[in-house]
Amino acid sequence: MKGNKAMRRALQTSDAIRVNSDVPLIVDTTELITPEVAQEMLNHNKGNRPVNWNQVEQYAAMMKAGEFKLTAQGIVLDKTGNLLTGQTRLWAVVLSNCSVYMRVSRGNDPETGRLLDRGRPQSARDLASRDSEKKHAPVEASIARAICALGGNMKPTKDELGTIIAKHSSLVKVLLKDLSGMKKTKSVLMVVAAICLRATDSTHGRRLVMNAQEFADALDVRLLPHTATACWGRGAAFGLALDHARKIVEAE
Repeated sequence: MKGNKAMRRALQTSDAIRVNSDVPLIVDTTELITPEVAQEMLNHNKGNRPVNWNQVEQYAAMMKAGEFKLTAQGIVLDKTGNLLTGQTRLWAVVLSNCSVYMRVSRGNDPETGRLLDRGRPQSARDLASRDSEKKHAPVEASIARAICALGGNMKPTKDELGTIIAKHSSLVKVLLKDLSGMKKTKSVLMVVAAICLRATDSTHGRRLVMNAQEFADALDVRLLPHTATACWGRGAAFGLALDHARKIVEAE
């Protein structure tokens, strides 16, 4: 029928979006988002969820370092210009005072804002898997956090943690295999982190980790009346505990 031919023809052209009047006319473009453009978009930000300022700072740091990349995930605006998603990236542009390219989607149905950003964020382990092409256990993320702290980075971003997990993946796998059956207390994890930085190779690391429990016991004594668990992740106390672990391992 004539109508069916018109339908098929429409589906084969850029006019396919107009076949059904209920389908919104969505336009996607790649644009340079300057701090001024970002602020203007943020001025039309109604009904969005609270801003995750920690994530804003992480994105801003990436932008300043030139590590922020253009992806298909970007800014989504409804047909009135109201911001549906992307506020974290936009605030990062403002905070970093950097201009970056992003995808911008205009003309979306306002109701779709309820459907966006419901996925699980990538963890540091997820990011590490992209570099190492291996699956990583939660204990690896803990060891990586301790390694970062030993290097003076007490509040690593997920990207920094992911990089450290991937970097030490092979050695940590060997050490954890040798520690199979041993309870991975916080003092043991601190010792393993110190071993990762001390070991010149996997053979050296395995020789050191043979004394892991002895090292951990010595650390527990040095930390009295506190414990490794109480110090874990607690700023200066965490750094001091790890410094003790490092000195114990280096004395071997």
